[in-house]
Amino acid sequence: MGKSVEIDKLRSEFRCSFQAFAYYCLKIRTKTNGIVPFKLNSVQLDLLDKFYEQMKINGRGRFIVLKARQMGLSTFIGALYYWWTIYHRGTKSLVLTHLDSATKELFEMIKRYHDNTPDEFKPKAQRNSTNELAFVGIDSAFKTATAGSKNVGHGSTIQCLHWSEVSRSNNQADMTAGVMQTVPSGDGSMIFLESTANGTGEYFHQTWEAALRGENEYTPVFYPWTAMEEYRKSAEGIAFSQEELDYQSLYGVDDEQLAWRQAKMREFKGSPEERLALFREQYPITPEEAFRSSENAFISNIAVYEARKANLEPYGAIVCGVDPAAGGKDSTAIVLRQGQKVLKAWRFKHPDLMAIVGRCVDVINDYQVDMMFVDCVGLGLGVYSRLVELGYSDSVMEVKASRRADEPDAYVNKRAEMWDRMAQWFERGADIPDNDIFESDLLSLSAEYDSSRRLKMQSKKDLAHSPDLADALSFTFSLNHVVPKSQQPDEYEGLRRAPTNGGSMLNGNV
Repeated sequence: MGKSVEIDKLRSEFRCSFQAFAYYCLKIRTKTNGIVPFKLNSVQLDLLDKFYEQMKINGRGRFIVLKARQMGLSTFIGALYYWWTIYHRGTKSLVLTHLDSATKELFEMIKRYHDNTPDEFKPKAQRNSTNELAFVGIDSAFKTATAGSKNVGHGSTIQCLHWSEVSRSNNQADMTAGVMQTVPSGDGSMIFLESTANGTGEYFHQTWEAALRGENEYTPVFYPWTAMEEYRKSAEGIAFSQEELDYQSLYGVDDEQLAWRQAKMREFKGSPEERLALFREQYPITPEEAFRSSENAFISNIAVYEARKANLEPYGAIVCGVDPAAGGKDSTAIVLRQGQKVLKAWRFKHPDLMAIVGRCVDVINDYQVDMMFVDCVGLGLGVYSRLVELGYSDSVMEVKASRRADEPDAYVNKRAEMWDRMAQWFERGADIPDNDIFESDLLSLSAEYDSSRRLKMQSKKDLAHSPDLADALSFTFSLNHVVPKSQQPDEYEGLRRAPTNGGSMLNGNV
């Protein structure tokens, strides 16, 4: 009788606590220690906390997880789904992978979970196929499949879907139109989209960007390599290069983490530059580095990261850029800059012209704006015209990116010129809001040169989203000279005005 009571007590505990169930019931295969109890690492514990929180608030889970390599997230999510499936009657769970070999490996992992769970704490199972376990008596099942198959999941309802290495999977469009649509939106349903990055433009990157902007149902979660407590190595006797010391200073890694990074990079083949690029791709420290590891972002990701952490004093003219949006996926963006500091940035979806005009008027008056630059393409022309009608002609100026540049021999159009001025502004040291969406916008564009060696920015038509905040900031660099009307600090007096790229830089008297 005592044993039965103890089993019932444990069964109740395991039903409520995945962590306890995992440690006492599940076994994993390690590289060095064979089969051992599943003890969650630091990243797995963090994602478990996020899962509990979302289920408590929303009753369902929707996550898109961007990660560095070898963090054990497929192992964790597979275990989480197994636990949920056997303790919730009528649950169908599916794990998609990008390779047949990975599908087989994950199914064997799930089968190992089941085989090692004591009989008292699991339902009986029968193997319906080479990649499915059906749990007798509770009408639940767990299945793995390869995302390359166009017919995966058709004709069935799936409560729990985990798509592993989304960015490296084939037939992404077919998966989203097929199996993704079989997951209901009700309580107890889950979707985990989990992957390392694989460049920009594909489904995972687009979904990640939309999640950052709150445009879909997914919660974006990024795990840099530094999130793994295991990624450390003794630094005793190790000398670090200047590049490594700069990396440490920028990202705040400690000596043991830096020593691990050095050792990991030695495992890669190629030149030092090639090894560095490979490390950034496989072990990113920011989401932008993950997606841009092999891309040519026009603005330096390091300069942007430093700007997010900077705390500079503003001085000079107060300039504002406005990028109005008429609706759809684009948002209206307003960015306020003084010198090397972005004072404020707003991003909102409101296609009503008068509402945008009202916001602009408030910004001009509340912040004593010296000049507001308004994108006059589409809805923006109406915004600009109305501001002029309201008496703000001395404080607003129209911007058209397609216009001739001030230096036509160097730039294809005004847009390229403004973005180049903005890039130089970052290189001199800037201060921007510590915001992922802002950074993503700034790093979304690449550039090239035409046959006349003039700078040309990537077309917005090639982007998954419009870089609204970055464009708004670039408009503040439309003019080289803006005279500040507001009172300046004492140290401003006696300074000689120089080309300021919008009133942001001052040179002392010669």
